[in-house]
Amino acid sequence: MKRHITDVKRVIFLCIFVFTCFSVKGNDLAAEERLQEEIQDKYPAAAIMPPEKEYEEYKVDYLENFEVRGSFDLQQGFDNNVDLDSKRHKDGFLQAIGDLEVAYKMSEELKLKAGGDIFSILYYKYNSNNIFDIEPYVGFDYEIIPGLVSINRCSYDYFSYPNSHESTFSAIELSTALRHYLTEDLYHSLEYEYSHRWYADWKVSMEDSRKGDNDREDNRNTITHKIRFFFAQLILKLNNELIFVDSNHKYQDYYDSWKYSVKPGIMYFLTDQLYTDISFRYKHTNYKNRRSSEDVNKKVRDNTYTLSAALYYDLTKNMTLEVSYSYSENDSNDPFNKYSGSIVSGGIYYSF
Repeated sequence: MKRHITDVKRVIFLCIFVFTCFSVKGNDLAAEERLQEEIQDKYPAAAIMPPEKEYEEYKVDYLENFEVRGSFDLQQGFDNNVDLDSKRHKDGFLQAIGDLEVAYKMSEELKLKAGGDIFSILYYKYNSNNIFDIEPYVGFDYEIIPGLVSINRCSYDYFSYPNSHESTFSAIELSTALRHYLTEDLYHSLEYEYSHRWYADWKVSMEDSRKGDNDREDNRNTITHKIRFFFAQLILKLNNELIFVDSNHKYQDYYDSWKYSVKPGIMYFLTDQLYTDISFRYKHTNYKNRRSSEDVNKKVRDNTYTLSAALYYDLTKNMTLEVSYSYSENDSNDPFNKYSGSIVSGGIYYSF
């Protein structure tokens, strides 16, 4: 019984000690607040926060969610069949490619994007083949679940032949894709794109080959599947693409067709700075009603083969030297569609 009373006394003493400590601490805080108030009354400047500290405390950094990337590629080349026909005109050219993209991270899953691509090629002699293409776009990427991303774009494409206005067209393009990362080293994607092209300086041909009053217009539906596999010093690539073209050009439904292409490729890193990229592409074009110039009873069928090889050397993290070679051959049941040609080029690529 005596021991129990002693324990009770100890508990009471401990409570009094804790209460006293908190009371002292509370008094200390109150005293500190009063001291700060007295200092600020006597020295008003002490109450003013330095501008940079106030900015750090209250700022909303809208820029931290922005990402900007871009690249520019400039090449000098030589083409031994500029027009892709039996005449085999040869010419040198200057080629430039650029792109710029701004992304804004709305959340962990959603990114808004806007940008543009530019392509230009200038032939020195046969300049009817000169091209200038500019394509601004907007869109968004959304991560549906970890490893599965939805990629969506809307773009306007102005594809100009400055010295051949009839071939110049404008296009509205809508695309959506799902990219699935199976592992850190393997992903594949499935994309659908709809494109509507109109040719402001090209009148359609009617069934009897007379010129009509309407401008030529094309509708294109494209389905693309891509696979990328990263393994040690290798990157293995495979593209499959299916295109359906429906044009209002009436004569022999000249541009109506479907096309299938398959393109395997491999990139190999010889060193950290030196690497090569080799690919092969086969494309089959099946025209709906275009007739062979050799036999009007035959519809035109084209088989196109392209072999490409490139060598890259990184001068810096952002700058790369490049040299490339490609050979193309089209085998067709229409003699006018048969051709072969090769292009060699070299230049410099810069990215940021």
